[in-house]
Amino acid sequence: MRRYDAAVSLPGMLLLIPCVLLALVAAIVVLRMRLAERSIPKIDEGDRLPPASGLLSIVIPAHNEARVIEDSVRTLRRQTRRNLEVTYVLDRCTDRTRELLVAAAAGDDRIGFVENGSCPADWAGKCNACRVGAERARGDWILFTDADCRFEPEMLDAMLAIAESRGAALTSAVGRLTFRHRFERLLQPVAALVLFRVFPLDKANRDDDPWPFANGQFLLFRRDRYLAIGGHELVKDALLEDLFFAWRIHHMGGRITVVDASSRMEVAMYETPAAMRSGWTRIFIESCNRIPKRLIFLGSELLLISVLLPLLAAMAVLLGVVEFAGGAASALVADPAGSATTVASSSTLEAGLLLLAGLASLAMALGAVMLVHARQRAPVLWAFAHPLAAARVAWWLLDGARMLRRRVPIRWGGREYVLEPRRRRSKAERARQAEEARRTRAGARLEGAASSHDPDGRASGT
Repeated sequence: MRRYDAAVSLPGMLLLIPCVLLALVAAIVVLRMRLAERSIPKIDEGDRLPPASGLLSIVIPAHNEARVIEDSVRTLRRQTRRNLEVTYVLDRCTDRTRELLVAAAAGDDRIGFVENGSCPADWAGKCNACRVGAERARGDWILFTDADCRFEPEMLDAMLAIAESRGAALTSAVGRLTFRHRFERLLQPVAALVLFRVFPLDKANRDDDPWPFANGQFLLFRRDRYLAIGGHELVKDALLEDLFFAWRIHHMGGRITVVDASSRMEVAMYETPAAMRSGWTRIFIESCNRIPKRLIFLGSELLLISVLLPLLAAMAVLLGVVEFAGGAASALVADPAGSATTVASSSTLEAGLLLLAGLASLAMALGAVMLVHARQRAPVLWAFAHPLAAARVAWWLLDGARMLRRRVPIRWGGREYVLEPRRRRSKAERARQAEEARRTRAGARLEGAASSHDPDGRASGT
């Protein structure tokens, strides 16, 4: 009996470690989300602000968007914001996008389109399409958004009010994703979680040492600010122009505001699992600045936290059940000296501890994942499949590192791009760049303060 107790004690005690780690990670995730909510602007804040004046020009690049173009037009026509103009840039379309667009926009002269049949070799396709549309824009504000975005009627008025009140060089919005397909319900919450692990929204909005981030599905500029930074020429070869705009505006001293618009903005990103994998792999590669080691780290971290730790916690529960059953059986064995009862009691205590630790840690982890799903407005019951989804998304991250190292082309917007891997900057290089950015931002703030006392009222561009 003592040999039985000793044999299970060591693995039992070792399995307590991942249970504690899993519970700790779950608690940190929940606490982090609760604290972050306080500093992320919400879209309904715009309802309580004075309306922004001026014409809004909306530029929407569209490459073979027949599946979503009608919904895009309908949601824009329903906007409470009436002072707007919309330009769809039909970028080398080969489907029915043009036909469906013309029918949906019939009778509304605010909505037009331009057909673009080429792209310079040194430009990314979407960036070039946005440049073409921006050249036609006449508004005081320019919004770049995607054809797969759908807005509630008050969305644009609220975002413009927030942008004007905060005086940001760039105002971006993060909406909710669609969950119509099973693969969306399974994988989108985990993929989005990884992205916001890299770019926490609360840190993007803070005044001191922000982490620059923007969402390319909604990029709102004042016209003068957009032209002052160089427009899309600034990011012409970027496959994630939103992040490059954010990084460069940040280093030039501009302010970025990212708004939680999940209650009024919905995005239907992908129609097939293959398109989802290709799209998110591109997003992850660019988010990690094309550094393979970062992709490998994120993939390994996701596997550890979302797959390995829950698996070990489940093993602790199983071992606890087995030990408890074995201890209960041992207690029925007669032993005049009482040693069997002592050993069985010890084994039962350990079994109870393992069972409790495993169940508690799994319950905390499930609760944290359900909260993540709820915040993304995803079906919470799919949180039970989180380890399976995490393993899949981790594979995308690791495969992204492989594609970079082997120069495997990435296809996006009708073109293929071979991306060169980059090395991670040294600590000294990162510190030097951060100090340069701080000096630039301080200079921009001083310039802004000086311009506010200019008797001619001239505004300084960022």
